Amino acid sequence: MKFVKRPVVVEAVQFKAADVSTHEHVNFGCPCDKNAACSKCGRFWIETLEGTMFVSEDDWIITGVKGEHYPCKPDIFAETYSPVVTAKPTRIER
Repeated sequence: MKFVKRPVVVEAVQFKAADVSTHEHVNFGCPCDKNAACSKCGRFWIETLEGTMFVSEDDWIITGVKGEHYPCKPDIFAETYSPVVTAKPTRIER
């Protein structure tokens, strides 16, 4: 059986570490709450519905249909999403 994904409009912003303060859902540091340094320390991450996901430079941060946030790699984002083009209202002459 095959399925097609329903068209859903999402909000997304591309992550830039230099602008991390504008990404309110992105955390920095160690998501495992260890006091000692580990392999996960010093990385950007987001808590998602599926758990902790790491965020890299240029990843897209998507706001899902339930308000959740999750990262998406740029190549996957480009294959999956297209910009929404809104039609400019036309003026009707009377």
